[in-house]
Amino acid sequence: MKKKTTKELPSTDISRVISANIKKYRLMNHLTQEKMAELLYIDTQYYAQLERGLRNFTIDKIVAICYIFHIGIDKIIEIETSSPDKKETEQLQKKIHRKLDSLSYTQLVLTDRFISEVLPCVNQ
Repeated sequence: MKKKTTKELPSTDISRVISANIKKYRLMNHLTQEKMAELLYIDTQYYAQLERGLRNFTIDKIVAICYIFHIGIDKIIEIETSSPDKKETEQLQKKIHRKLDSLSYTQLVLTDRFISEVLPCVNQ
């Protein structure tokens, strides 16, 4: 019988940042992986794989973690913002608009839900 191994998923910079920040906040709050798994209603081994970057956190789990730690989602995904000028804001709005034009109906529905449900969790 072959031994089953867990291969590490190709990880993007943002997924590594998310995993590292979640671990940082877990340790800062003196929580074990077991307690985090319990709070998220998932298996402890599965949570450990998430935190090590072997699996990716879903947006639902990220939002739940933000509620557990009483922090905004920007603390987990480490968005650094500066004070953009009007031109930078307009360029970003045009870029987003172009991307929205190419989305399917399903993708638009998901985008709308993200804007309605996730963005309010981001500290401004």
